[in-house]
Amino acid sequence: MSVRPWLVALIVVLAAVSMYAAAASADSLSDLLPNLFGKGGITLNPTSPGGIFHLPHFTVGSEQQLTVLNDSLRGQLATVPLPSPASGFTFQFDPSLGTFVRSTESFGPIYAQRADTLGRGKLSFGFSYSRYTFDSLDGKNLDDGELVLTFKHQEIPGNNAFERDIIRGQVFAKVDSDVFVLSGTYGILDNLDVSLALPIIHNQVRIKGVATIIPDPGTAPGTHQFSNGSNTLVTHASGEATNVGDMLVRGKYNFYRSGPLALAAALDIRLPTGSTEDLTGVGTTRVGPTFIASASFNRFSPHVNVGVLLGDTSKIENEFFYNVGFDWGVIGPLTLNFDILGRRIIDNERIKAGTTQTADDNIVDAAMGFKFNPWRNTLLFFNMLVPLNRTGLRDNFTPVFGVEVTF
Repeated sequence: MSVRPWLVALIVVLAAVSMYAAAASADSLSDLLPNLFGKGGITLNPTSPGGIFHLPHFTVGSEQQLTVLNDSLRGQLATVPLPSPASGFTFQFDPSLGTFVRSTESFGPIYAQRADTLGRGKLSFGFSYSRYTFDSLDGKNLDDGELVLTFKHQEIPGNNAFERDIIRGQVFAKVDSDVFVLSGTYGILDNLDVSLALPIIHNQVRIKGVATIIPDPGTAPGTHQFSNGSNTLVTHASGEATNVGDMLVRGKYNFYRSGPLALAAALDIRLPTGSTEDLTGVGTTRVGPTFIASASFNRFSPHVNVGVLLGDTSKIENEFFYNVGFDWGVIGPLTLNFDILGRRIIDNERIKAGTTQTADDNIVDAAMGFKFNPWRNTLLFFNMLVPLNRTGLRDNFTPVFGVEVTF
């Protein structure tokens, strides 16, 4: 089979997987948090303290805070780092030999990009698996109830003591995500690649909510009660879903090479193929122009990526990102990798979990791993992704495994 039909086959496979995963989607995960204490927010029993009928008004504030928290969770969960679809093998045509030869000694980074391209007519396929078991959201431990929300009574005319009653809501959450990525890269020209990457994401969310009414000393006993007749309400919600994430389409052009230095420009288009209901997509197309610089000193290859990711800011904020690191071919079949992966949110409006303050702007991770060449143009890779700060939805340790084959 020639190379071009392989490319067509890859596109067909990715499209088929996309349709299958969408059809296999479970019920919406995006409703779990907003409806944790009741659909539309917290609902209390109507009461008649002192013979005066009182209809409690906590629903608006509780629904808003839980929706903000849910939006934060969705935005963070749908934008986890994905391994780069760039090939670990790069080739150049040698006219003196009349064939393609390896153009780099190392196998390249795992999450970042280098300026080298795959080579005209070459094709690579990749598959990776990442396992996220999220531990915290904006520094709040998800397992032990550190995530606390305060719901205030709606103000009504008059100086009423019961308006000073509050409800304290604790959220205990277990959020896990299995991320499978199918990818392919094709060398259109000697210095121009096009890549596709389709994540398939299985999310599992389990939540426990504990709401407690904390009355003001001046409030008559029994003014505010949950439907169970007490001051405390414990609820549970859970769900899981499998769906595609947002597909990545990338073009990379190597416009400069002199000695050990190479420069390239890339354009990422992230299509909204993911589901906002299943927390696998952000719901808008995002465009990411990127500048790439890399160098090769025998087997040691440093690289720098700098770019922006732009889209509909009513769905998710724009961001500036940078990846800085190296890959080092310590011996023929083995390359070590290290990267700092940084993101800075532009015009950040996301609310920090459990507060009314704006969240921090910076999200920084470290990626450490290796690529191993067991046979011909086949690579196996392993990576450890660890957070360097506590902003956003964080997993203390994320393992990544993958395989890549180049033809």
